[in-house]
Amino acid sequence: MDPLMLLFLLIAGLTDADNVSTVNWVSAWRGESVTIPCFYSDRYKTHVKYWCRGHYRDSCPPIVHSDSPQGGNVSIRDDPDQQVFSVTINNLTTGDSGYYSCGVKISEGSDVGDWVSLSVTDGVSTVKWVPVQRGGSVTIPCFYGDRYKTHVKYWCRGYYRDSCPPIVHSDSPQEGKVSIRDDPDQQVFTVTINSLTDGDSDIYSCGVKISGGSDVGDWVSLSITDGSPELSVDKQEVTGVEGDSVSVQCHYKYDYSQRMWCKIGGSCASERSGSLDGRPVLISDDRVNKVFSVTMRGLERKDTGWYWCDDRGLQIPVHITVKQGGNNDKLRWEQVLDAALKAGTGVLYLICTIIAIQLHWSSCRKRGSNQREAEGGTNTNHGS
Repeated sequence: MDPLMLLFLLIAGLTDADNVSTVNWVSAWRGESVTIPCFYSDRYKTHVKYWCRGHYRDSCPPIVHSDSPQGGNVSIRDDPDQQVFSVTINNLTTGDSGYYSCGVKISEGSDVGDWVSLSVTDGVSTVKWVPVQRGGSVTIPCFYGDRYKTHVKYWCRGYYRDSCPPIVHSDSPQEGKVSIRDDPDQQVFTVTINSLTDGDSDIYSCGVKISGGSDVGDWVSLSITDGSPELSVDKQEVTGVEGDSVSVQCHYKYDYSQRMWCKIGGSCASERSGSLDGRPVLISDDRVNKVFSVTMRGLERKDTGWYWCDDRGLQIPVHITVKQGGNNDKLRWEQVLDAALKAGTGVLYLICTIIAIQLHWSSCRKRGSNQREAEGGTNTNHGS
């Protein structure tokens, strides 16, 4: 593990994560909204919860708290049954970027809580701390604002974009084991690195080239490990079919605290909450085998996008693609066939009914004719 990551995890271990935990790195777009979940222990169900600006709770007065849940564009909602309180910030501005804290008020004692770094941008955003096993590969998504659809995107090694020459860029997308692919429709470019070595551990930047101005971008720390990484998934690309389900297994090494499943640009869910952006998600955390499993059922096309597994700030991005076809095509053909059969049955019934009526009337006319002939014969005999 690289020293920077080790320092981060040591700092994380000194926090009150066992009492209160949240996602530590959140990126959001200017003008939109974000909801951040703060999970707490059973012992704090009846305590006042709050949200304040700052890394240290003893020096950041609450912006909102659960017994006064609205303050400007910020609101808080406590759900004691699920042991989570959620903070929503609307109409985000770049001035909202910074460190915040989820806190639980302790009477006559030190409050408990956890911190989160919020980055509000209309430029570029990505994940922050990604661990990967040596010899493997990784794909990093870099999201950008609508204004940069036609700009050149690049990937470079270093925190400062003005001093890190591009390794690859979107108009020259392959360099050795590193490739880049831009998707302007989804406003994301992805960087894939294969055959990772220990020497690939470092801080990198996703960048967008600005002609005659300062480039915009965001940084990500990549940590290469010899053994099993602190967090991993079986596959970063998962495909499902509308109406069906997909599952993702997030493997973790250390049981630090609450693990989460997040949608990039959306909210996060845990084993307790069971929903993500209002849609049901089945989550189970097997702490014996250290596997955090996520199942998304009743898939819709709008579920397509990037998600990530989160474990104390470690993040592994996962892309889910929801396609039409498969069982849905089969179902639609079955429905069409069933409708055709029903329509055909109705037409056949109508034809049979018409034939039966015609036969009935023909039979009636024949009987009437025979009867008239018989009566005519009788009358003739009487005349004789």
